[in-house]
Amino acid sequence: MENSILNVTVSYYNHYSGKNPIERNLLSYLSDYSLENYVAEIRSKTTKAERDELKAKLPGITPSAICYPTRNEQNVVTRTGLISFDIDKIPAEKLDLFYSIITNMPYVAYCGLSVSGSGYWGLVPISNPAKFNQHFDALQLYFKSLGIDRPYFDIAVKDIARFRYYSVDRNAYFNHSAEVFNYTYEVPVKSKKPYEPKAVGSTDLNPFDAFNQSGDVESLLIAYGWTYQPKHDKGTRHRYARPGKERGISADYCTERKLLYLFSDDAATGLELPNKAYNNVSVYCQLECGGDIKLCGRKLRALGYGKTV
Repeated sequence: MENSILNVTVSYYNHYSGKNPIERNLLSYLSDYSLENYVAEIRSKTTKAERDELKAKLPGITPSAICYPTRNEQNVVTRTGLISFDIDKIPAEKLDLFYSIITNMPYVAYCGLSVSGSGYWGLVPISNPAKFNQHFDALQLYFKSLGIDRPYFDIAVKDIARFRYYSVDRNAYFNHSAEVFNYTYEVPVKSKKPYEPKAVGSTDLNPFDAFNQSGDVESLLIAYGWTYQPKHDKGTRHRYARPGKERGISADYCTERKLLYLFSDDAATGLELPNKAYNNVSVYCQLECGGDIKLCGRKLRALGYGKTV
């Protein structure tokens, strides 16, 4: 159909890792059933590993853009004005319900089965291709308002150069005069206020600021079975081995910045996450208070932190 909103040109690749794509008409691509038997074979497989092995040999397109020579945002030559959506991990009992919801949306120009046959993908025209991401965020909220949210709504397709595997659906939904989706959503940016601890001597110094400034975390670590490794020290960084380990480096404490850098993921550390820096309060809260920040505040205040000094 010449006047179809799907009558646009997209990039077509022989397979997922393909380079130097050819240009192809999207509308004719969506009605191409030449690999129907191969897709049927994929859908017949009982394990994801089997399906993925076959799926990797399928061709596909980038429905939101023409890209050259490879697929990435930097190589976008032209934007098609379409956003694709992917609804997967749908329980069998919800397939018909989701299809009904999607095909009743006035903005959906196409909706068909995914390669696996257990999900849907589709296309929505947008008013401002330059605001692709903002349109996508608004579309996600729109789907959510109608009962289709994560984990069913796949946010990975927000990538404008996203590869869409070939699929077949003889009963696919087409709306050649779908309404243009002109909504955008700007995710609010929270301004980060720099952390400024109160100066020592302030009458309103809270217990957390006070302990971060003058708390003795190293003695606390030793009390919990950590072993100081002075021969491994580097300047202001004191090295420690976790409880149950006599040598080696599990963390270091920077006396200048008053931060504990944790390298070990062993449960014996008593700390939650490796590869992270903890301030004095975070260490005390986890070791002494089981992560209860309110209890931590009460205990620190009882120890005299937070009072005028």
